[in-house]
Amino acid sequence: MSSSVVSGTGSLLRIEEALVSEAAERGSDEREALLPLPLAPAQDSEIGNGLSTSRSLLAFMAPALLAGIIVKAFDIAFLSTSYARIASDLNHFKDASWVVLTDSICSAMFVPLYSYLLKSLGMKRMIFVAYGSFAFGIGLCAISTSFGELLGSRLVVGLGSSGITLLSMIIINEIVGMKQLAIWESFVTCIEMATSMAAGPLGASMYRRFTWHSVFYLELAFSILGLVVLSFSFANIKSHPQHAQSVLAKKGDSRVPRIDVEGWLLLVLAVCTPLIALTLGDNFLDWTHPIEILLLVSSPIFMFLFVLFESKAAKAPMFDMKPIFKIPYLRVLLQVFFVISIFNSILSITPPYIQVRAFDGPSFEDWALTCVFLGFPAGAILGGYLAKAETLSVPRIMLANAALLQLSCVLYLTRAIKPESARYSPLLFAFGFCIGIWQSCLLYATLSTTQKQWWPQTLAMYYLVETFGADLGTSMMSTITRSVAKSGIRSSLGNSPETERIITEAMQNLQSVRLLDEKSRAQVLSAFEHAMHTSFFLPCAMAAAVVFLAASMNMFPVGKTGHELTSEDHEHGDGRNT
Repeated sequence: MSSSVVSGTGSLLRIEEALVSEAAERGSDEREALLPLPLAPAQDSEIGNGLSTSRSLLAFMAPALLAGIIVKAFDIAFLSTSYARIASDLNHFKDASWVVLTDSICSAMFVPLYSYLLKSLGMKRMIFVAYGSFAFGIGLCAISTSFGELLGSRLVVGLGSSGITLLSMIIINEIVGMKQLAIWESFVTCIEMATSMAAGPLGASMYRRFTWHSVFYLELAFSILGLVVLSFSFANIKSHPQHAQSVLAKKGDSRVPRIDVEGWLLLVLAVCTPLIALTLGDNFLDWTHPIEILLLVSSPIFMFLFVLFESKAAKAPMFDMKPIFKIPYLRVLLQVFFVISIFNSILSITPPYIQVRAFDGPSFEDWALTCVFLGFPAGAILGGYLAKAETLSVPRIMLANAALLQLSCVLYLTRAIKPESARYSPLLFAFGFCIGIWQSCLLYATLSTTQKQWWPQTLAMYYLVETFGADLGTSMMSTITRSVAKSGIRSSLGNSPETERIITEAMQNLQSVRLLDEKSRAQVLSAFEHAMHTSFFLPCAMAAAVVFLAASMNMFPVGKTGHELTSEDHEHGDGRNT
């Protein structure tokens, strides 16, 4: 994509130590489009009215974007709170994590395709595909009657949700520009979290009063409304000549490029193989089974082959792998992976953890995640403000926040946080606050460590890594819990056919434990609690890795010794040279 050019000068722009300053000073035109579509030469009057044009575009697109963001956030929050109960009702408690994993896996697979096809098919077509697929998938969820049907429906939801996330951020950047992106990302996060705070209790209430299908019917109504609003938004943009050169009005060349089928299949294998291996392990197959060993060994091999094929062999690669091999970008990308893994691993284990710890009494289950979601926007606003104000460099913000994240994980591990009790809501809020700061800093730091022509694919890679990290964190917590719980139950009740029956029924529906005698019930619940508590070692270990990576960013900052442009930088147009 085209680089930003500072007119009337011939010198290099100054490189700041902070990642934020480096990105902000790559060009004076902060509203330069992310998409490499040809624009007509700007007239003086158009330049003078740039701000009003942006406000007009924002007024047209904001309702449509908000509709998609809100219904997607509602869906995620409802499932985060109720997925274990839904799976239990469908007699698949042991496979509960797949209710949220299925659409997330599909999202990871299709994010790069949205980025890849965007230039050819145009923003309008692609965003309608995203909204339409999401609405259709939600409709299928509403009429699902079995666990398999629900998982199939979630696949379609994932096809749409991946596009909603990626395209919304590209549109926002097109309108407000890079310098304002962190603030607007914070605003979007606030909308998402406000929706999530309402979705958890409202969805749980509708679930208890009616069925879980009723919640999906409500989501379907909002999804259809979003499609209607989206149609009106693009109709308004088309009717205003001043928006004719906007990326939002471009239809693309309508020629579908050659699809990188081989690379896409390798991506599917790289994403799905480790998740399938973790699901089969100690569930359908022993960890020592040849198929299980083959899957575990193949997982990193497929990841390596995907990167190698895209960088060396693909004729039309989905990703340009050049920025991935740069140390500053890798450090940020690894932090994206670990932070989102931590967040989703704790988020996914909290509802069943509360169910087990407060099995026979009142609990804070409906509101525990709401407290986390409440802290999220507060942290996102602070992180966005600090990134924009540049009062502290982003690496220093990330290092301080990494220490806070490590502390939160240790509190979970030491049982200092008891999510079933309302007394611990401030600690739940603090955890969400910490993740909110990460949300603002990581996206900005990701773009700051890559050249501008790579930003569309950088965003796609960001969301791919984010989604895969979320899936892997959720799956690993589920696997650890399942394996340790089975071992604990066998240790308490002995190895017998009756014990295996109890394990099978408890893994299908936790409420079956109520049919056991008081002593056996206490032992089974204790085994589940111990297993879930053991799984908190995983986020603690990942948090330590985040601290190390954040510290390395401060010890070896970008531009510390003066970054020199290579011939490759000049060839691709770094934007710091005229």
